[in-house]
Amino acid sequence: MISVTGGHAQAAEDGYLWWPADGTVTGACGEARSTPTPHVHAGTDIAKSPSAPVYAAQDGTVRWNAVGSDPGGYGNYLDVNHSGGWSTRYAHLAESPSRPLVADGAQVVRGQLIGHTAVNGDSTGLHVHFEIRKNNVVQCPANAGRGTVITARTRTTTSIGAPSGPETVKNGGGVHITGPNSYTDVSSSGQVYAWNGGYYGGSPGGYTGRFVDAKVTANGGGYWLLTSAGQIYAYGNAPYKGGSPTGYDQEIVAMAPTPDNQGYVMVSAGGQVYAYGNAAYRGGSPTGYTGRFVDVEMTPDGGGYWLLTSGGQIYAYGNAPYMGGSPTGYDRAIVAMSRTANGQGYVMVSKTGQIYAYGNAAYKGGSPGGITGEISDVGYRTDGVDGYVLISTTGAHYAYNSPFLGNPTGTAAIF
Repeated sequence: MISVTGGHAQAAEDGYLWWPADGTVTGACGEARSTPTPHVHAGTDIAKSPSAPVYAAQDGTVRWNAVGSDPGGYGNYLDVNHSGGWSTRYAHLAESPSRPLVADGAQVVRGQLIGHTAVNGDSTGLHVHFEIRKNNVVQCPANAGRGTVITARTRTTTSIGAPSGPETVKNGGGVHITGPNSYTDVSSSGQVYAWNGGYYGGSPGGYTGRFVDAKVTANGGGYWLLTSAGQIYAYGNAPYKGGSPTGYDQEIVAMAPTPDNQGYVMVSAGGQVYAYGNAAYRGGSPTGYTGRFVDVEMTPDGGGYWLLTSGGQIYAYGNAPYMGGSPTGYDRAIVAMSRTANGQGYVMVSKTGQIYAYGNAAYKGGSPGGITGEISDVGYRTDGVDGYVLISTTGAHYAYNSPFLGNPTGTAAIF
């Protein structure tokens, strides 16, 4: 493992790079090559079929290059520059500067789709050439020799340095339980997957940022989707009551509706609360918290709400009872919370699926093994039965005393 003291990407999550594609290693980093001229191979070749997706290995800024400006045989390639002198390179892409999937200068997050495999440059077969550099010096990941099977969006052995302070939390719209045998998933691009529930629309155009949360109406006949700019998209019987607030100092992260569906609140990562429709403003913008705010939950009668930070701190407003918080021993940031049906308890979950239960919420299990990506959301059952479902950023569900209904496919976005 390559370890760096002091340097880390701006929003580096846990600091690890993720593998950018599925496939088999057909060219190892550091091996000797004889063609087109003798050289040492600077990257890891991951072979996959045409147009296979290629994902960003870490948060950073895109820099495009292309055939014609390429002295190294990379063909169409882009770099993602991270802070601390780190960068990653993705070569032999189907896209180019004139036909990009992500534009030059764009900010991308780890696991985001940035391109697809192709054959160009000094490439004789379909693969993505993946390079890791620190201050322009190639760093070879361990345990990636020829024949190694790679799974996209799982950790490499290379860390670009753990972030100082609490981790940044980046996710999509998450999972939302709609009944005893149904839940709805929403991706960061606004795709909606309804499992035994109603599908009323999704994938809107023209939004800003990414989709960060969603809520289903009380009778399950509609839902709202929320973007990181506070835009609200209402479907089915979900009424639009306003959105796109101004003056917030960090991105909008979550929303919660009133029980009669006639209002909702949203919260920013800085704890600012915005109320619409018949939702009352009960307070917000607390000081002295750790990390950033990641979620909000409304009480069953709409008379209060809880705000949650990535350090597991709970701030209760209105008639929302404080049941506990600030757990110890979690190994990754807290990412989400969900209340019990009667509002007398709640659970919170970390990126590795650690569950903390308070009040009348029951611990039914957690910390699942083999997670691809990171746990991003939790939904507690709405029928009065104790149980919940977790979802990862790649859309995998982990159900505890609650039905497992399936995992979404066909998207490169995160959940």
